[in-house]
Formats: sequence, structure tokens, C-alpha cells
Amino acid sequence: MEAKDVRRLLIALAVVLLVVIAAVTVLVGRVVGSGAAVAGTALPASPGLVPAVAPSTSAAATTVETEPDPLTLLVPGDCVALSPDPTESPEPAECTSFEANYRVLQTGPEACTGPLFKVETSRRDRSGKYLYHLCLAFDWRAEMCYDTADMDEPTKVDCSTPGQHVVMVTAVLLDTLDGSQCPTDHNGAVAVTWEKRQMTVCFRGTDDPGP
Repeated sequence: MEAKDVRRLLIALAVVLLVVIAAVTVLVGRVVGSGAAVAGTALPASPGLVPAVAPSTSAAATTVETEPDPLTLLVPGDCVALSPDPTESPEPAECTSFEANYRVLQTGPEACTGPLFKVETSRRDRSGKYLYHLCLAFDWRAEMCYDTADMDEPTKVDCSTPGQHVVMVTAVLLDTLDGSQCPTDHNGAVAVTWEKRQMTVCFRGTDDPGP
């Protein structure tokens, strides 16, 4: 081989060697760069999956308590305010209030009995069971005043209320029609009797209990 050809071959080998060296340098630099990143401050790790916490079964369940219908709590002797509208339910009332026009005689599912019974009122649930069943009598009460313009449905009023038929009850006598037993004042007494109810209601001597 001529010297000229040998020189060309050496030059070519040198060029190839330089290329190889350059490539190796680049690869080494990348590895070093990657190592530098690892040697630096580590990034925070990605959060892992956190298992959901089931609701505690020990927590007290919230209960809603409903108040009982006050009409179911009535007992004989209690009073109600009863509207003349038959579609309206009675309302419990203090017996000495003007609104209390009827008194409870009997409760429970049994049929209403007794001579004083005048009004029956009740309510049932969907199964037909009584929620309440009340047997009522008009509440005549001693020492209270009434407007008796309508003797079938008199109303309690303040005793100072003006009116021809505003009267004061002085006594309520049961199981008798004897008005002579009524207490009297200096004008005597006025008595009204109900044969069906076997009851006598006494008024002041000057009272006019209506037609």
C-alpha cells in the first residue's frame, strides 16, 4: 500500500475515533446529569390512595318524637271547646274558660251512655281504630255566667256582659227535677229542668234564662 493511501486510512480512523469519543462524552454527561438530579433535594412523593372511612355504627341514631294528639289524653271531667261546625275537631280547654262549652263524660271505644250525654266526637286511623272517642255533655258550671238567648247552645260570658238573658248559675243538681232544692237569694231562685237528662240548673232569682 502506498504511503498516500495509508495516510488517508489513518485520517479516516482518527475521524471515526473522534466521533466515538464525542458520543461517549454525550452519554456520560447525561448519566452524570441524571445522577445530579438524584443527589439533589428529592421531590415529595405522590400521595397514595387513602382508604375511605365508613360512618361509625356507634353513633346514636336521630329519632323524631311526635307529640300525641291532646284529645287522646282527655279523661272524664276535662273540658273542650266545641265549634258548631261538625267538620271541626274539638280543642282541649280549661273548664273555667269562656271557650269551654262541653265536658267529657266518657272516653274509649264503647258506645256513649248516660242521660247527660249530648254530643259524640271521634277520629279513627286508617285501620279503623279509634284515635279518640269522646262522649260530651254541655258544661253547666256553678258561679259562671251564660248567655241563654239560645238555650240549646248557651255560651259562657263574663258576668258583667249586658243582655236580657245573661244569667248566673248558682247550682247544678243531677238526678233530680226538683227546683225547690236550688239555693235562693232575696229574690228567690229560677230553675230550669231537663227531664231527659234528669238535671236541674239553678239561677239567681232575677235571672231570665230565655224563652
